[in-house]
Amino acid sequence: MDDDLPTQYEVIVVGTGLVECVVAAAAARVGKKVLHIDKNDYYGVQWASFTLKGAQQWVDEVTATPAPTPPGDCELEEGEQLVGVANPSVDYSGVKQTWHVPKEPLPSPSPEPASAAPVEQVVPVEGSGGENTQLMGTPDTPPATPQDTTQSIVPVTPQDAVQDKPQDTAQDAVEATAQEMSPAEQSQDSSSTKSEKEESGRKKEWSQEELLKLSRKFNLDLAPKLLYSQGPMVELLISSNIARYVEFKCISRVLTWRGGDDGSLLVVPCSRSDVFTTSAVSLVEKRLLMKFLEFCHQYDRHPEQLEEHLDKPFVDFLRSRKLTDNLIHFVTEAIGMVGEGAGCREGLERTRAFLTSLGRYGTTPFLFSMYGSGELPQAFCRLCAVFEGIYILRKPISSLVVDSSSHTCLGLLSEGQRFTCNHLVMSASHAPREYLPQDESTLGVSRAVFLTDRSILPDEKEQLTLLRVPAKEGNMIPVTVMEVGPGTHVCPKDLYCVHMTCRGTDAESDLRVAVERLLTTETDDTSSKPRIVWSLYFNQVDRSVCDLKTNAPGNLYLCPGPNTDLDYDLAIEQARSIFGSMFPGEEFLPRAPDPEEIAFDNQGTEPKQGDTFEGDANSEGKSDGGNGQEKEAEETEQVLEVKEQTEKEQEKGETAKEQDESEVVEE
Repeated sequence: MDDDLPTQYEVIVVGTGLVECVVAAAAARVGKKVLHIDKNDYYGVQWASFTLKGAQQWVDEVTATPAPTPPGDCELEEGEQLVGVANPSVDYSGVKQTWHVPKEPLPSPSPEPASAAPVEQVVPVEGSGGENTQLMGTPDTPPATPQDTTQSIVPVTPQDAVQDKPQDTAQDAVEATAQEMSPAEQSQDSSSTKSEKEESGRKKEWSQEELLKLSRKFNLDLAPKLLYSQGPMVELLISSNIARYVEFKCISRVLTWRGGDDGSLLVVPCSRSDVFTTSAVSLVEKRLLMKFLEFCHQYDRHPEQLEEHLDKPFVDFLRSRKLTDNLIHFVTEAIGMVGEGAGCREGLERTRAFLTSLGRYGTTPFLFSMYGSGELPQAFCRLCAVFEGIYILRKPISSLVVDSSSHTCLGLLSEGQRFTCNHLVMSASHAPREYLPQDESTLGVSRAVFLTDRSILPDEKEQLTLLRVPAKEGNMIPVTVMEVGPGTHVCPKDLYCVHMTCRGTDAESDLRVAVERLLTTETDDTSSKPRIVWSLYFNQVDRSVCDLKTNAPGNLYLCPGPNTDLDYDLAIEQARSIFGSMFPGEEFLPRAPDPEEIAFDNQGTEPKQGDTFEGDANSEGKSDGGNGQEKEAEETEQVLEVKEQTEKEQEKGETAKEQDESEVVEE
């Protein structure tokens, strides 16, 4: 394949992170020749989603000592030099995977020995299909009606009182039967009923073996994010027609944490109806909150009310609007999702982004990608491939070819083959160390992924939950929590996937308070917290605020990985900026046509011989010396002659019939 692969391209993209994939799709869409490669055998780089076994393999890869990449060699012209990537940057640290369940399934408890005392026999009512049952006690007990499915034994009046009353109902029959049972029999039946209820309400006990068998039902994100319903990502997916490649589900509730370690979870009122039905705020607070939210929705129309507050903290502005501490908590921690030190303008913009996305697709402003956030980079890859972009995974690069005089990148060297390009787009995690900022180790994102056996706030229906644990009352750093269930195809039934994200350099320490408040590793059934089945802690390098242009050649564009932001706004902004630098004046991701809108070059022309599979006449004719078409024409002429003869005979018959009828009328 490498021998047939072209070596000259307008754009070469290295790495399949989200920013790189968006740029590749945009370039291919406007007709540029694109080569997109990645050294990994999966898409996404730091934005990837893994199965459970894939996550374990990823842990093994990032914790192992990387093997040095040979620098490679090729013929160089005067002024060209090779810049090796033998020592790639370290993107992860503090990676820790832990199982909290046994390796093999626990043996099922052996049944208790049967008692010597006689027990009542339960048999299906004839014709009921086994759904309705009756207790067969004494022969005088009338059968239960088919509508009654009661099997439990209930306390009854003394025996003589029961005998004085006619047993007209099934309940009376059950009571009479229970009264005739001995105390030992009643005790055994009650304990049996109780054990059945406990068994039905008991949580499933998982094991490592069972979870690994279901590995392909997991899609565990390295960088889970949400989409604002009116945000840049949604608008780009719609305008470019890439939305047809992905599916989404609406976040069904937003929660907040009130109180310290002994606090509780509260549902945040998002819509107008939620504000008036919630019990978390008083009647007076509801009016204040509605008035403030209406102002935030169009705050730019009232600049006179903001002049003295624009340079002050957002919290001070909220207090000037007479909002109580309770309302300030809801606005800053759950709606605007900003810290207490955020400026007034930032707080208003984040609050309006929340409000303008309400009601477009659901009761909350957020969408989550089905099958995990790793689906989004792949959606842009699909569009690039449709417009003739070339994709190769497991394709490592050894060196970049750089013109030392003009400080421009001429191409790259991969597995001994040289590829040239006009523009090179590269994930920062694939780039040579000398092109990256030296102080990047001080910037990081702490993340954790948990598999749990129930929701953090159980409900009748499966909920997709967003929660922000504020940086107060014992928690030093605000933590964003996302909980998704099997309805999003990220985990199998009876499990939930919980993601936690915050700024930091030690994930296990940074997230400790949030984990202790929401989850537990104890096997005690009395705990109301979800039990952790499997956990993964790790830290990512955050390059979103780094200067990635100063040290790099002019036509080399380095793409940062994900940051702690909840949405994809920064990634879309970075992709637009890179595309605009490469192709000024070109439209960024114009709408792609639907398949039925595509007009092919040969549309309307008649198919040639061998283009279709209709009939065997052509093949037979070909084997007879190429006379198939002549035979078919002769057969057609014969059919037409027979048809014409038949029509003439029918006309003669009708004429004769009309003459006979006229003669009869005359007589």
